[in-house]
Order: sequence, then C-alpha cells, then structure tokens
Amino acid sequence: MLPCKSTLIAFGTALFFVSGCAILPGNGPSAAAIVRASKPEQNAAATYHLIDVSEQTVATLMSDGGPSLRSSFGQNAPAPRQVFAVGDTLAISLFESASGGLFFGGDPGVSTGARQIAFPNQTIGEDGKITIPYAGAFRAVGRTPAALAAEIEDKLDGRAIEPQAVVSVVESTGNSATVMGEVSNSGRIKLSLGGEKILSVLADAGIKAAENEAVVRLVRRGQLQTVALSTIINKPSENIYVFPGDTIFVLKDPQVFNVMGAVGKPGQYDIGVKTQSFAGALSLAGGLSDSMADKGGIFVFRFEPPEVARRLLGPEVVLKETPAGVPMVYRIHFSDPNAFFWLQQLQVHSNDTIYVSNAVAKEFDKFVSLLTRGAVASARLSNL
Repeated sequence: MLPCKSTLIAFGTALFFVSGCAILPGNGPSAAAIVRASKPEQNAAATYHLIDVSEQTVATLMSDGGPSLRSSFGQNAPAPRQVFAVGDTLAISLFESASGGLFFGGDPGVSTGARQIAFPNQTIGEDGKITIPYAGAFRAVGRTPAALAAEIEDKLDGRAIEPQAVVSVVESTGNSATVMGEVSNSGRIKLSLGGEKILSVLADAGIKAAENEAVVRLVRRGQLQTVALSTIINKPSENIYVFPGDTIFVLKDPQVFNVMGAVGKPGQYDIGVKTQSFAGALSLAGGLSDSMADKGGIFVFRFEPPEVARRLLGPEVVLKETPAGVPMVYRIHFSDPNAFFWLQQLQVHSNDTIYVSNAVAKEFDKFVSLLTRGAVASARLSNL
C-alpha cells in the first residue's frame, strides 16, 4: 500500500528543511544559501559581501566604469620637446665660415667658403656626458639638441671661425616606448615630437591577438594598469598619450563571462568588441527558465577593486580583500520593475559569473517527485 499524499508532503517538508535539499539534483545553491553564507553572524567563514542592487548601487558602478588608463595616468600629452637620455646616439656636425680655423687649415686667401666637419657618432654614457675635441665634456642628459649645440658653439668660440653646431639624434632610447607580447614587431618604438597615442603605437607594432581577446597593460614609472583593447577602441578617452620610457604589453586574455543555473542556455559567452549589459547577457543565455528560475535569486559574482567596494559598502565595513580584489555578490530582484532598467545599465566585466538560482517551490516539487518515485518502487518490490 502506498503512503497517502498528505503523509508524503508532511514527511517531505520536514526532511526538505532539515537537509537543505542536499540530496536533490540541482543547478547550484539556493538564494537562501547564498544570502546566509554572506552573513558573518550565521557563517563565521563568510568570504564575500552581498549587496541588493538598487538605484544607488547602479549609480556607483556606472561612475566607476571599470579599469581605466585615463584614470590611472591622465590624458596629458608629453612635453613637445626632445631631450637626450643615457644611451642615446648623437650625430654632431660643426661648420666654420672660412678656412684657417680650428678644424680647417690652409690659406684663407686661397680657399673661401664655409667648411663642415662631422664628428663620429657619440653615445651618451652613464655619466650623461659626451666629449667634443678641443671643447671638452658636455652634459647631454635632459637637454635639447638646440641647447647642447649652443653650448658647443660657445666653448669653441674664439678658436673656430664663427662656429655653428648641429646636433641630431641617430638612435634614441629615452624618447621611445617598448612594446611586447602579442605583436608582430616587439621592441622599441620611437615617439614623435608631437606625441603618439597608444593606438597609433600599437598599430606600428602590429597586434596579433583578436580584438575581443587582447588586453593592453601599460607600465609607467612603477605603476601599471590593464584594460581590454576593445575598451580603448570604444572609448576615445582611453586612447591616451604614450610617454617616453613606457612599456606596453599586449596580452591574449579572452573577455568572457559565465551564466549558470536556471537559464535557457548555461555556458560561457564572449563579451565581444562592444560593451555588454546584463540584460544582453541573460538574453544570450536564453533568458530565465520560466519553470525553474527564482525571480528573486539572480546573482552576479565579481571581484571589485577595494576603492569600488568601499564606496558600495561604506567606511564601517571591514573589506574581505584577496589578491584578485574584494569578492562581491550582487542580488537582483525581478519582482521590482526597476530591475529591468538596471540590467540595461549595468555592464558585464570579464570573468563575471551570473547565477540564477532555482525557485524553492521547484526544489520542493523535485523532492516530492523523487520521494513518490521511491515509494512506488518500494511498493512494487513488496508485491514481488
């Protein structure tokens, strides 16, 4: 004889709440489990912060905008002048107005016209100096070609006949940037006096990685920032000027996000070359499952920079910082009509995980179904 339905439901309800549905197949943790695990008073090992998305949350996240070259380094152009650095190779020529001077002998009455001599190329040494015959050592580091030429002329005045010096750069290390990684031409790239922006430097180097897979890491004076190449392309303000001495790495890091749980098509998706909203991300994944999804259990798992987490959580909260950032979980309630507008505004970041939990009623239905099938099987065995 099979147990009556009321007995099954009573027993199933008790076991459901006692066991937390640990024995049931499912797509992941319940919304209640995610919320409970975020509260230190209920879980001493809580390792993440949970925030219910609101208008203020959206405004804070939109004002952040994610990793930014402009925020880290500014957009100012480098000084429009060329100065020498250690390792630069210089070409120096000297002109005298007539023969009979320091570098051009002979009878001035026999030979007329200006005379020119080109000194051997000189590389600026570690002491920052170069040497000119009969004039001595000159400090070249940090000086412009015109300033160095004027000092050479001054030192030779009275020994050479109306000396005129011309100084130019044959090879520069100080006025160049280094590009490495997923490029066709890695190495130093000379910067023009007018200034070069990062996309023009990368164009000269030749990017090998696909646009939606490449990230750009800029290192300047001990500070670094990494952004997606697509961000630089789609936001002109991110196409900042490159400074002498900058190092640019082009790395292959596909920009993807994950959608899990009660959705039509769980899986990993490319963000693409343009920004992706959470509304678009859920659409790509086939939307919420009508028969399974918990409309109040849509979560986004993400690591945030400490400064962003601080603005979201307030000064009184102790941040749970990790090397990857502060683990944050955002919960969105579809019962609030504003959620649809927020999903259109919020942008997906690379490596975000969007999780849609199962509705509690659906978990209970699965449990009752499982229990009923077990009872039926038991009854059949007893009749054998």
